[in-house]
Parts: sequence; structure tokens; C-alpha cells
Amino acid sequence: MMNAERKSLTLTFGWLLLLAVGLLITLGGLESLYIAYFGSTESISGVSMETLAQVNPELPKAIRGRRATAACYAVSMGILLAWVAATAFRRRQKWAWYALLCAVGVGAILSILRIPLLDYRAGAETAGSILVALVLALAVSFRDFK
Repeated sequence: MMNAERKSLTLTFGWLLLLAVGLLITLGGLESLYIAYFGSTESISGVSMETLAQVNPELPKAIRGRRATAACYAVSMGILLAWVAATAFRRRQKWAWYALLCAVGVGAILSILRIPLLDYRAGAETAGSILVALVLALAVSFRDFK
């Protein structure tokens, strides 16, 4: 009985943590999308969009377009993460554990690679936090998926 209770608590902790991460990713993506579409005071590495427009009038649009693309993928990934956590993961379906490990884990690692490959840290903290939360949720609930 005690073992079943622990499994239930670990599974509950795991899926709730993943649900929260998914919802936070979704909200962060929506905020970034808002900035891409409507942000007028945005700057890139301390350079305003107005200054960039002096170099090339299309540059701010290109940067905002890339931000919008990334933000849309963040919203989509956050919704999917929250949905899988609240349904299949919560029901102990093994595929969900592995799918989240692969998709979210690989995505976070690829994002963290900006540090060694681009020598650029901005955004890596968010990816690192997502990876830590994912590993924690999956590790805590691992026994529930045996």
C-alpha cells in the first residue's frame, strides 16, 4: 500500500511539474510573440530597431519575423507538453515518458548549444531551466513507468 501511494505521489508531482512547465512555455511564447508583432522598444544586444533600420530598412522586419517563428514554435511546444503531461503521462503511458524525454530534452539541449557554438548566452538559462524541470519530473516518476 505504501509503495502504491509513493508511486501515485511521484506520478502526480511529475505530471503537475510538466504541466506547469508547458503552461509557462506557452505563456512565454505568447509574450515573445506579442513583442515580435507589437513591440516597439525592442533592442538586439543594445541596438534599437530604429538604428538597425538605418543599416537596412528590412532588418527589423527580418528579426521580428524570426522571433515570431520561434515564439510560435514555443507556444506549440508548450501546449503539446501540457497536453501530454495532463493526459498520457498522467495515465502512465510509457510512450509519453519517452516522447517528452526525446522532444523536450533534445530541444532544450539544442538551445543550450548556443553557448559553445555561438558564444551567446541569452536564452540559454530558460532552456537550462526547462531541461532541469524535465529531468526532475522524469526521474521522480521513472518508477511509475516500469
